[in-house]
This record gives sequence, structure tokens and C-alpha cells, in this order.
Amino acid sequence: IGPFLRLVLVRSFREDRTGISSAMFVETQMGARFTEPVTDSIESIFEESLARKPVLYLLSAGSDPTSTIDDLAKKKKKFPTDKVSMGE
Repeated sequence: IGPFLRLVLVRSFREDRTGISSAMFVETQMGARFTEPVTDSIESIFEESLARKPVLYLLSAGSDPTSTIDDLAKKKKKFPTDKVSMGE
């Protein structure tokens, strides 16, 4: 069977495995760079940002970059920072 049909079957029979199967599908069809985590540093993100473009962090459970962002803001003398949390 083809990769897409395999993904559909996994979704039909084992919904709990859909995330893993989707990642495998994307990796085989598009390449590993689309499934690898982004590991940019806060400083490199700041250097690429502009005043009129907000920076959004999509976080996984347990990750909190707040202290790193505050440390960078203090270093750049742009403290306090504005933060908006959208919850879960």
C-alpha cells in the first residue's frame, strides 16, 4: 500500500498513533527537515524580528522561554516586555 493509504488506515484503526504516523508520512514525502524541531536561539530570533512584526512562540507542554526572553530584554535594555498567554 502507498504511504497516504497507510496514514488513512492508521487514522481509521489507531487514532492514538495518528501523530506518529503523520510525522513519518511527512518525513518520507517531504524530508526530515520538516519534522525536526526548530532550535533557533532567542537572540537569533530577535535579530530577525522587526518592531512591526510580533514574535510568536508555539510551545509544547513544559517549555517556558519567559526567563530567557526577559534576560535578553534586560541585556538589550528593553525591559519590561509585553507577554500574552493564550492558554491551552
